[in-house]
Amino acid sequence: MTDRFDILRSWVRVAADRAVDRLTGTKLASATKQIVERLTQQRWRLSDEALTTAAAHADGVDSAMVSCRSGRMFVDASMTSGKEVQFSLAPHAVRFAPRGAKEISFDVEPPDAHDTSVVGALAACIAKATWPMIASPDSIDVGGAIVERETAGRLRVDLRSVPAVRRFASNQTAAMVFDMLELESIRVEPGALTLKLKLPQLAP
Repeated sequence: MTDRFDILRSWVRVAADRAVDRLTGTKLASATKQIVERLTQQRWRLSDEALTTAAAHADGVDSAMVSCRSGRMFVDASMTSGKEVQFSLAPHAVRFAPRGAKEISFDVEPPDAHDTSVVGALAACIAKATWPMIASPDSIDVGGAIVERETAGRLRVDLRSVPAVRRFASNQTAAMVFDMLELESIRVEPGALTLKLKLPQLAP
């Protein structure tokens, strides 16, 4: 088992090095460490605290709390208008296309109880975790994604609609970074949202 694990780690490192080599000499060379870290680690967690902070910074939100349990993200938010919002989200699908859409979708319950600004802020938090170079490490608010209704009980978000992503993606090299760092899956675990990256192709 140890030998197989070492081989897998070596393969991940090769994939990361190949990806980083493509960036050498570009204006994004400073992001090399972050790219290698993401590709080597492959999985990471967004804690309840990180998700709560993102939701609390959404437009129109006075205070918020996010709790991950039972396969869903439970959101409880107080709006500046005085309205109380309570809903839950369950990751449904991840659809990343080369040089195309970077979409995630959630099943929402109750279907009409969600607040789009909160959902957009949570999606932006996922975008920043996937592509940390879109904003400085201490940046909390990177803007909210545009949320669309896919079906009565399902929401779709294209991470490219996050303002920080749009700003970073204004050049061709940045678009290449987005294609190298692709989400494979999102899963809710007790106390955190777990993200898994898809490893890039090893072909030169």
